[in-house]
Amino acid sequence: MNDRKVPNKVTLADVLRLVLPLNTQVLGGLPADNRLVNWAAMLTDLNEIPDQVQTGDLVIVPPAFQEQLKGQAFIKAINTLNELSVSAVLTFKPVSKPVEKAAIDAGLPIFVVTSDTTLREIHRGLAALLIDRQKQITERGMQLYRRLTEMSREGQGLAAMTDIISKLTGKIVAIQDKRLEILALTIPADSAFDEETVSEILADYDHLPPVLRNRKAVARVRQSHWQQLLPVNDQKIARLISPIISGDRARGYLSLIGTPDNLDLLDTLAAEHGAAAYALEMAKAKAVSEAKKGLRGNFLEGMLAGTLPEAEMERLAGRLDHNTDRPHVVITFAWLGNNVPSLRRMETTINWLLSSHNRSALSHVYSDDHICVFQALEDSDQDLSTARELATRIRDHLQAEFPQMQLVGGLSGPARTLSEWPETYRQAVHSMEVARRLKLAHIVEFNSLGIYQLLAQLDSTPILQQFCQRLIGPLAHYDEQHHSELVHTITAYFDHHANISQTAEALFIHRNTLLYRLERIQELTGQDLNEADTRLSLHLALKLWQLRPESNPVREASLNKF
Repeated sequence: MNDRKVPNKVTLADVLRLVLPLNTQVLGGLPADNRLVNWAAMLTDLNEIPDQVQTGDLVIVPPAFQEQLKGQAFIKAINTLNELSVSAVLTFKPVSKPVEKAAIDAGLPIFVVTSDTTLREIHRGLAALLIDRQKQITERGMQLYRRLTEMSREGQGLAAMTDIISKLTGKIVAIQDKRLEILALTIPADSAFDEETVSEILADYDHLPPVLRNRKAVARVRQSHWQQLLPVNDQKIARLISPIISGDRARGYLSLIGTPDNLDLLDTLAAEHGAAAYALEMAKAKAVSEAKKGLRGNFLEGMLAGTLPEAEMERLAGRLDHNTDRPHVVITFAWLGNNVPSLRRMETTINWLLSSHNRSALSHVYSDDHICVFQALEDSDQDLSTARELATRIRDHLQAEFPQMQLVGGLSGPARTLSEWPETYRQAVHSMEVARRLKLAHIVEFNSLGIYQLLAQLDSTPILQQFCQRLIGPLAHYDEQHHSELVHTITAYFDHHANISQTAEALFIHRNTLLYRLERIQELTGQDLNEADTRLSLHLALKLWQLRPESNPVREASLNKF
């Protein structure tokens, strides 16, 4: 599948692909015999047609002369040209239905170009193709690039741009983002492959050339395209793929797909120039997106910080480009620990998941500290299950993508109105902070925090710190000196509601061993576990101790986490 030697012969298909405007209409379709074109001849007189054209000519009918061809005169000219074995007829204006039928019956294609195309352009292009095919192919590639960039400026979109490339090359054309999601796909009507087969091939990460899997590295490689032969059932499919480079990395991929014997130099140029044009389109889309994100972010941060009056919140809500009339659940996420990936990478994964979620949602990176997600609830939502499902999907994807990292999160809601968003957001952040301080790699719901709702806000009070140190400090010190587990034991004891049998079973120790430990705890703390008030004091002190930054990770059975 290396670039073939450029042939000297020129066919009608070559003329259509390499010379004529990209929006040329073909009446009757291209003949199956791959008809050759020897030259371009201009028809100016119906009486001397044999003197004006020769076999294999592309016959050009100038606009002024076409005005003179009425009804049967044009049909007669078509029949005469067919008898002379010309290759095709080219007009600058549409022809009548009877003329089109006559051409189809004669098997003589008619190319209809737009009125802004000039005779000089047609002559020059065909002459260049006949004399220096490779130069004309290169020029055609540049024409394609100019057309695609013009379409980008006009905002015609990726689908229209893939249509143009597909029409020019006759190949399947696909645009994918960095996650191999198909953004635009055009399949010619005569393609041997259906959409399902093509989509399955494109979605397979193993089919991506290894060098293209490192999006930063490929941006530094000089090679601009790669060719592949991929198995499809009992046959092969040929794929030409170019990375779409914007900035310092690949933002997506452009693929041209066909049979193994028909990828040529024009396809290569179409892939290269197409990828360059798509890079501009993606950069433009990203710039627009970043501008919108900036406006949305400024509004969100002001609102969540509580600095905007309710009337101002309602006035500026349109900046969110999101329906705020529905009740919303707020979910927050952050990495646990140091040397973690950037929040931007987390945001990319979250936004990708939001695009396929069954509820409307938006995300925001808050002060480079955490990410908050606002998910709308529908009338059919009886609880927060859709938000929990979304939080679980996000957690699972992030853990799969970053297996060495730990994630914490909080969830709260619903906020019935926009004015309730700040408080619901603070609750979700509070839940996440409790999870962070307890070193729980989970997403914790605010409604399950219980006493932690209060303790997490009071633990820095000196008198509470002294209270905590007086009761739990001796146990922690004893554990450190004797490599014992008294703090873990009293935690399990309270988690199992002071039930001796259940606690011993959970700790995998004998009942008598547990009783010995509990006696030791009472001796060190001076607290009688048989007294309800004493147990409450010790339990509160333990929870305060667990919130200390230097405390060991714990498991809180009472928290609703997932």
